Amino acid sequence: MKTPLYVAGVTSKSSAELIGRARRSGYSVFGETLASSIGRSMSSVGKAERVYFITSPPIRMSAETPRQLMKSLAYDDLQVTGSDNCTFNKKQKELGLSDFTKIPNGVNGVEDRMSVVWEKGVHQGVLDPCRFVAVTSTNAAKIFNIYPQKGRIAVGSDADIVIWNPQGTRTISKDSHYHACDYNIFEGMTVHGVAEYVLVRGRVCAENGAVRVAEGYGRFIPMAVRPPYVYDIVKEKVHVPEEHPEENQNGNLAKKFAELDILIPEEKTMSALVAENLPIMTGHSPCSTPSVRGRVDGKRDMQESSFSISEELDKSGVRSCIKVKNPPGGKSSGFW
Repeated sequence: MKTPLYVAGVTSKSSAELIGRARRSGYSVFGETLASSIGRSMSSVGKAERVYFITSPPIRMSAETPRQLMKSLAYDDLQVTGSDNCTFNKKQKELGLSDFTKIPNGVNGVEDRMSVVWEKGVHQGVLDPCRFVAVTSTNAAKIFNIYPQKGRIAVGSDADIVIWNPQGTRTISKDSHYHACDYNIFEGMTVHGVAEYVLVRGRVCAENGAVRVAEGYGRFIPMAVRPPYVYDIVKEKVHVPEEHPEENQNGNLAKKFAELDILIPEEKTMSALVAENLPIMTGHSPCSTPSVRGRVDGKRDMQESSFSISEELDKSGVRSCIKVKNPPGGKSSGFW
């Protein structure tokens, strides 16, 4: 039996639970969430300001969603955090005040991602430091097939190193950030965890909040197709045991989660999870972003790690953002 492969970007609790359930059922599934999704919610944003927060995937309204996503990172329902950085100034965003489809799509994320993950994860007791390294660096390197050249400090690996001060604090602000925009979606947030030094191939490129850049110093890193981290499972080179979320080799995981106030997702059938997570719509799906119309130039992180797969409409008219290949029973399907 071939193991199906899923790749998904996630901003909601139900999507993370769906991925986690699939992983525990033996599927090869990888989920990513963004700094914007785990760093804030829309609950405290006034209606007049919401135009500045339009991005894809959308920032959720519930104030509980960021913590639930962080918990999903903790128990490996999600594996990666990305930035999906694409900044615009307020004037550019306001092009869509009278027409939603003309709002340029995207927000900041790359500069603040590491500190936001540390603050919401490690500092609040949801992640341990090793898991922080995994979800911000190592797992992405493995998925993109550039590990151990990237994502690891070892002889023979690239000398890309962050010297991290877990006790350091800073307050995120548009007045001090390097983003090419005049606002910040994390404005006023005080975060623990600061990068004191960043070394790229042995050269100090950031020091105590000051960025030292040299044009042309960047280097293209080729990525071979079919990373073993992903496809060894698909090829059945790696045995996928039946997982029980309440147990692991290190002891009672359920007890550990309870101490962290982490709720292990209720075991439900795949069909039930899909049904809960799939609103039936007709006509054009709101899952598609309108940002391609009336778009203006923005600044996008060239190392963005957002996952996407070809978008197709299934028979019900729902845009498929996760493509399932060769699931049990032999039928292919797609679902959001």
